[in-house]
Amino acid sequence: MSLLTTYLVMLFDPRRAFTAALSRKVWTLLLPLTLAIVFTALLNIFYFYHVDLAWLRDQMTATMPKAQRDIALPFYTRGRLIGISLFGVVLLALVVNLGRAFIFWIIFKVRGGDTQRFTRLFAIVMWSTAPLALILPAGILNIMLAPEGRLAGNDVNPVSLNQLLFHLPPSSGWGQLLSTFSLINIWEMVLIAIGLQVVGNLKFTRAALIAIAPDALVYGIWAAALLASGST
Repeated sequence: MSLLTTYLVMLFDPRRAFTAALSRKVWTLLLPLTLAIVFTALLNIFYFYHVDLAWLRDQMTATMPKAQRDIALPFYTRGRLIGISLFGVVLLALVVNLGRAFIFWIIFKVRGGDTQRFTRLFAIVMWSTAPLALILPAGILNIMLAPEGRLAGNDVNPVSLNQLLFHLPPSSGWGQLLSTFSLINIWEMVLIAIGLQVVGNLKFTRAALIAIAPDALVYGIWAAALLASGST
């Protein structure tokens, strides 16, 4: 099975795909890492080229004092916004996924028994990003359907919890949290659980608990901070 075939098979037969992926050299995780960055970067570029830029700049500076707003508005050019977003895509792809793998590594260390190499855990995390291949066409369609190109960046993902259920405004703290968690995240956690089950010989329930640990930690802290601040 080729690397690209393994990536696609991950969407409908993850156990078979993980068996193939994890038997390869560790550098092969660069394929899903690269594709995760490329898919997200392409969606960001498409968004900034199709959004109503004047409307977006007004949204981004709406809460600023007038003097600060007058200084900030010229900075928000299409090119700068794309550049900042691409830097963020690369940084987040590395930091978030390395962080997930690190938490899994710590959990396996603490529980003892059959510990796992960090690189193998990172490979599981990266191969589990395969569902991002579907967010690109879904996000592009969502952008194209936005009336007059007026769509907040937080609302690009059409399967986020905020888009599907809550419909909170972009300025809402809870809306921002719910916009970053989507059906794709859930799918990825299921894939991670299957990958951990393959390499760790775990029951699925235990693998699933480990798989959700990083997101539970991050979103738990984020939600606690919103509650403490009284954010709406």
